[in-house]
Amino acid sequence: MIGKILKSSTGSSANRIRYVYGSKKHDHDLVGIKTIDTNCFALFPEIGMRKGGTEDLGCMILDMDVATKLKIGEQGQPKRNLKPIFHAVLSLDVGESLTDEQWRLAVRHYLKVMGFSASNKYVAVLHPDTGNQHVHIVANRIRYEPGFKMVHDKNNFELNLQAISDIECMFGLKKAPRPEESWNIAVRSRDVQGAARAHTMPYRSRLAARVGACVESTKERNGDIINLVRALRRQGVYVHLRYDSQGQPKGIAYEFEGRVTSGKTLKKARFTFQKLTLQEGIRYEPYMLLQLQTEISKRVPAGKGKSNPAEQRYWVNRGWIYMYFVPENTARAPFIKLKVKKSGAQVRREIAHEEAMALIRAILQILEALFGAAARYSARPGNPRIKGYSEYDQDEVFPFLSLDQPRVVQEELQLDS
Repeated sequence: MIGKILKSSTGSSANRIRYVYGSKKHDHDLVGIKTIDTNCFALFPEIGMRKGGTEDLGCMILDMDVATKLKIGEQGQPKRNLKPIFHAVLSLDVGESLTDEQWRLAVRHYLKVMGFSASNKYVAVLHPDTGNQHVHIVANRIRYEPGFKMVHDKNNFELNLQAISDIECMFGLKKAPRPEESWNIAVRSRDVQGAARAHTMPYRSRLAARVGACVESTKERNGDIINLVRALRRQGVYVHLRYDSQGQPKGIAYEFEGRVTSGKTLKKARFTFQKLTLQEGIRYEPYMLLQLQTEISKRVPAGKGKSNPAEQRYWVNRGWIYMYFVPENTARAPFIKLKVKKSGAQVRREIAHEEAMALIRAILQILEALFGAAARYSARPGNPRIKGYSEYDQDEVFPFLSLDQPRVVQEELQLDS
């Protein structure tokens, strides 16, 4: 069995409830959906939905949200980080199945281990539409009792593993590999789709494969953290460290293809600094710190200049600038990441500037091809009020030279942005 906890959501449970009941699907898609267990007043909303009615579904959403509204009413406007809606999926292996009563026992045991009680509203819905039985559990983390306390989610990862292991033993199910036993990682569907369009593997999968292979090779040679950094560098992966108050490493992040991903984000069960040194057997001793930092400083390939740990690095994605600042070798300088929004006008100006520069380079190539290398042309800012300029519309077809021209323009273009 595999248990996956989805990201908690804010506000109402409406979107999650409608999703698990397939309210946007056609009637024939709702046939297999079944309520396994719930403590809401609306017991089986799927029956009415098959007849075109959504009243029971609306009642379940209202019932699920009562505790949230009462907590907000008691404490005033909630903080932005109030995320009361819990959503998990329990999935069996292909060919395995449980009866409704067995699923009910499994769901209740799972919620109990995760810290939920009878005062938390919840619903469990069976989906048989993917070839393997799986149940969606949606619950309100706010207890419907005086004080309206919330179920903590700090240890969800460990508790989820414990609950799944218990259920596998209860019903004799096939035990799925534990996260600490494999290098597999969960990848979002939109990342898979984007990678498919680019005819490549998802970024996190490529990074995890490299890091996992380097860890395995380092373990085979009884290597230490310094050997691991060297192996990663050969794979194009560079390491960043975070330090504690004593100046010793306590966190690790991996830089690959211009992006930095923390070990916790990549795979919490194996890629954090603690897991590498304590679980995976990658040896680290305090006396190695200076040599380790020296190895990390070599992360920039030769020919790119000396690494500057405090240098700002950034990349742009859909109008956002992502920047990170790598600290110097000090325990009091944290690893900082910033995300800055660019206006649409800024993005359009940059695109127009890049297109203009590409056009100018193409013109310089044409001039050199026509008049030879002896006729040296360079681009300079001009005065649009002076007559004699030829206009070029961006939508017109321009006869660009192919990229395999024998000569390449070497001049730096002195243009105002």
